[in-house]
Amino acid sequence: MQKDKRHRIMQAAEFLFGTKRVHEVTLEQVAQQADVGKGTIYLYFTDKEDLLFQTAVSGFDEMCQILREKAAQPGMFRERLLRTCAEIVEFFQVRRPLFRIVLSEGERVMESGGPGLRQRWRKRRQTMTEAVSELLEQGMAAGELRTDMPARVLAEYLLGLLRTRSWELEGWPESQRSHASVVDLFLRGATPSQAAPLSQQNERNH
Repeated sequence: MQKDKRHRIMQAAEFLFGTKRVHEVTLEQVAQQADVGKGTIYLYFTDKEDLLFQTAVSGFDEMCQILREKAAQPGMFRERLLRTCAEIVEFFQVRRPLFRIVLSEGERVMESGGPGLRQRWRKRRQTMTEAVSELLEQGMAAGELRTDMPARVLAEYLLGLLRTRSWELEGWPESQRSHASVVDLFLRGATPSQAAPLSQQNERNH
């Protein structure tokens, strides 16, 4: 029953945050929408900011667990990387409106000197970076990825590409922003396949 109430509160919050500005949403409105008393909200959330954050990251831990399970599955590294990227993109697509609110509100709170939502999100995001790193470490061990950079750094680059694909390139042709395109860009870079490696080009210029 308690889990059901928490779920109803988060559903109500997601609806209201999606139809109004954050400062326009009150906990009284959330309680009314969820058909619970206002005091019930405080059993699960410390304040409106906490409610917004927890609603935005709902399902995050489950997704990270799925990523770890995919990393442990047998198969070709590229195929597992594609499945991992698809899982991440799907999650961000579903939560996208709330994530945008979290980041924009995070900027506002940071400017006022408070702890901020952005810091909370960055800390939570480390879990996803670690999960992706586990898969990339396997690619490094198999000779599929470069080993002169830590897996965590490579994971951040990959997540950056996925974020660009999902947000900045929204509306672009799917052929230019597909999971396969992201993975191909991550693995091969922007250099044409027939071009000589950059290290060889540098040698020629000296």
